[in-house]
Amino acid sequence: MTLGREYMLSAARYLKLDIPVPHDAMLAEAVALRKSFIEYRDGDSKGWHSLPIIGKSSTEPYAWNAYYSSAEQAAPNMQFTSISKQCPITVDWLKTVYPSNSYARVRFMLLEAGGSIGFHKDTEHSTLSAVNIALNNPKNCAWHWKDQSSLEFAPGDAYAMNISYEHSISNPSKEDRYHIIVHHYDSTPAWKNMMLTAMEKYETQGNFHYSTELF
Repeated sequence: MTLGREYMLSAARYLKLDIPVPHDAMLAEAVALRKSFIEYRDGDSKGWHSLPIIGKSSTEPYAWNAYYSSAEQAAPNMQFTSISKQCPITVDWLKTVYPSNSYARVRFMLLEAGGSIGFHKDTEHSTLSAVNIALNNPKNCAWHWKDQSSLEFAPGDAYAMNISYEHSISNPSKEDRYHIIVHHYDSTPAWKNMMLTAMEKYETQGNFHYSTELF
């Protein structure tokens, strides 16, 4: 079976999405699992950790190219991990609220107090696709781009991010930062409507593009 989906091609760096997020309850689930988080991407990063809710397993947090030769090969193996049984509110939200029926990776992401993520980019595709959701966001904890502009989330904010731009994150506070990052393999009508509604509201330019290559 040939896989494929529509992507939102855009030069915009981010798009705020209007989607309800029970962030306090989801935060409580993430905090309760803190000891299960896995150190993520050493090098220029400090205090960055990941915990897959959906993925290859709860102990394998990286993108498909760390484990498979293609995203198409990886897709059938993306499943709710063993850790998902300990975060029922987050799982219910993914099943009943977020507009996807076919997920790629979905992960709790932890940036410790005083931690930082060095400048990097995750793809060459200029799309609004990786959805970053703040469960909390300590004061002065911000997302930065190379040109020195920045974005500070509020708890419950959900943004479709363009991760083809180099970016970094800093958490100078004394509080851990918890977010969720959502990737999916489908483009449901509800997802398309969410994107179009947000683009009109925030006057963001872009176009849907269908591809049989999964990013």
